[in-house]
Amino acid sequence: MRGPSAHTVLSRGALEWIATFFAQTPPTDLGAESASDSALIANHLLHLIRGCGLLNGTGFHSAAVSLLRPMEDALDCFAAVSLVVGAASLWRRGQLKPSDAAKKWTSGNIADNFTPLGVSLPEYRKGLRGQFNPYSHCSPELCRWDLYFRPTARNEASGNVTGTLELNARPLVIDSNAHSIDAFLTAHLLEFLQLIRLAYAGYLSTRGPDLARLSALEAQITDIMERHSEHGCQEVRIPPEVARLKG
Repeated sequence: MRGPSAHTVLSRGALEWIATFFAQTPPTDLGAESASDSALIANHLLHLIRGCGLLNGTGFHSAAVSLLRPMEDALDCFAAVSLVVGAASLWRRGQLKPSDAAKKWTSGNIADNFTPLGVSLPEYRKGLRGQFNPYSHCSPELCRWDLYFRPTARNEASGNVTGTLELNARPLVIDSNAHSIDAFLTAHLLEFLQLIRLAYAGYLSTRGPDLARLSALEAQITDIMERHSEHGCQEVRIPPEVARLKG
């Protein structure tokens, strides 16, 4: 079993800050219209992130990955309800689908605060949510997260290792898969923090310690995320343990 990594410990600190922040039901810049609904969605998203991390750290990798699409749906709903006038009442009546929520908050001036690499914010959010569609059902892509490579022989000349894929039934933590999911959670958490800063700007401006802590968390997580990105660690479309096999 792996011990907690530095970024896992940092993420826990960020999640604790978010939980304390929303326990106060802070007002968004939209006012009373969205405060309670935004806090309700944020609490749900917080539980999804925590649940994904706990499952991942226990070796239940396919179960952890199955939460990635619900996490993205919750993030889009939170962003729309906390930032877009009228979105809260639509969500409250059950009339705001996550895909529509994504369109609402990624349009207009809001998108200027986010700069995905190489694509527009609407394209980025649509693509990100779309790539997790196979994880919303019992697909082969989902279940393969519970396979691990068992080496059986090494070619002395080439150094290549051969082996078989085995079912992770015990379960054990598959390091490559767990690291990839952790890295993705780090990036997702940073987006959550950035949305909080944007939606609660007025409230945070009156709470110096909260704002200072948020800024510190963003800077630390950004540094970790950029190091992950350099090595492609956030790739979760294919289980890394499976992808490492050649031929």
